Amino acid sequence: MRIRDFLGRRRTEAGSSPAVAAPKEREPLTPAQLADLGKAWVELNQAAEDAGVKTFRACTRDGSSWEDDPEAVRGMAALIRGLPRADEAASTDGDPAP
Repeated sequence: MRIRDFLGRRRTEAGSSPAVAAPKEREPLTPAQLADLGKAWVELNQAAEDAGVKTFRACTRDGSSWEDDPEAVRGMAALIRGLPRADEAASTDGDPAP
């Protein structure tokens, strides 16, 4: 792209913004779903502790809450389990690959 093309672009209107999906309204969780969610959070906390993760942040693309979805919480646990422990990563940083 040439500088003239860049400078010649038209600006978007001040009131316009890109389309963002509105978060879905979720129904209240049943007692069985709440129990499943609690188990998922136990799994996530254990995975974080095992991996040496102190804090993390997560968000969804559509602005919905992942924290109330057992599948999403278990997905975060699986993601964290795939991370190397901080102390293991530090000990292998200087070692060449075999």
